[in-house]
Amino acid sequence: MEARNYIDYTMIETEVKAYISKPTEESMARILHYSTPLIRYFASRLSGGNYSEDLVQCGYEGVIKALSSFDPDRNVNFATYASHWILGEIRHYIRREARYYRPRFIEELRQKAEKLIEDYYMEKGEIPSQDQLSEALNISKNGLSEVMRAGLVSMDQLDLGKISSTHYESFKLPIEDRILLYSAIKSLSDIKQKVIYYLFYRDYTQQQTAECLGLNQRMVSRLLKSSISDLKAIMAAE
Repeated sequence: MEARNYIDYTMIETEVKAYISKPTEESMARILHYSTPLIRYFASRLSGGNYSEDLVQCGYEGVIKALSSFDPDRNVNFATYASHWILGEIRHYIRREARYYRPRFIEELRQKAEKLIEDYYMEKGEIPSQDQLSEALNISKNGLSEVMRAGLVSMDQLDLGKISSTHYESFKLPIEDRILLYSAIKSLSDIKQKVIYYLFYRDYTQQQTAECLGLNQRMVSRLLKSSISDLKAIMAAE
């Protein structure tokens, strides 16, 4: 059973009305209390279940900021309005405190998931299920949790084997193949990884790459050919 089933939206709205009528520390505490399941659910979704109490505290900050600017005359439920602030505070913390490198394609998936969660909640007043996120992102449910954990744990701690596309998309490399390519590149020497990075991830020319690495263009060309040959051999052996 998903955590959203335990969120008492009615009590959140009731306590917010009471606070607006008569702001007290006690009524604020009750709003935070009834908002806690919503905060924990967002924190869990945005961290792949790998969340700490620091994320919950960020969520509380979001609720307090939302309450200070909430206009009941706009005919919007407070929980819906506050979710934008909660998500924003949690996202900001995760991005600021990410301790480990995550590949660009993993980060792009994370950001898409975050946006889907927020947009869906703002439109429907509820949080999308794992099935809905999986379908929208074209990634397995188990893989989604691993993607959301990236940055909070090292890539070595992720089970990359769980991350796969649910269906084929024309002109787009399946995520499992991108992971395979990422792993293959990581096995190259440091200088070859840098050549691949500048040429294919930064779209630098060979001359620009040479200048960045303190090499000449001919050396970059040789390293590129050697890197591609190495990658073919690694990929073929997988």
